Amino acid sequence: MNTPPRRMRFDDLPALAAAVSTEFCDWGPSFRVTQELISAFARMTHDEFWLHVDPERAKRDSPTGTTLAHGFLVLSLVPALQTPSPVEVTDFRRAFNAGLDRVRFVRPVAVEREIHARMRLAEARAGARGTRLRFQVQVEVVGDAGPALVYELLVAYE
Repeated sequence: MNTPPRRMRFDDLPALAAAVSTEFCDWGPSFRVTQELISAFARMTHDEFWLHVDPERAKRDSPTGTTLAHGFLVLSLVPALQTPSPVEVTDFRRAFNAGLDRVRFVRPVAVEREIHARMRLAEARAGARGTRLRFQVQVEVVGDAGPALVYELLVAYE
């Protein structure tokens, strides 16, 4: 897409609807997923399955030969990925994350790989107290074909 985000008022539904596209923005900067990060996430969530935290066993017993990031770790890293947005919504009093839809962990993310993300505006509609936007987000391992994670982000603006 290679264009800066279009600035639009949160209540300009025709302009937001016109920005809905099947085309994704550019990929954001890459982020390396380290064993230290994976292990810290495993401790924090009490999900210390060997596939995530035991490099020696993963080398021996994993189909990939290495440890893998938790799917929820990859999802939680999305803010760190600084994903470019197709729109810059302006003039709202408050905005909030209204949830996620259709979360799918499609491919594994191996340790020491870099990931990046991109998004597109998939829907703009009037909500009960403002505007509701639906963004489709993809996270991919840099250099791999196809996403590791896909989901829809729902954002409400009032």
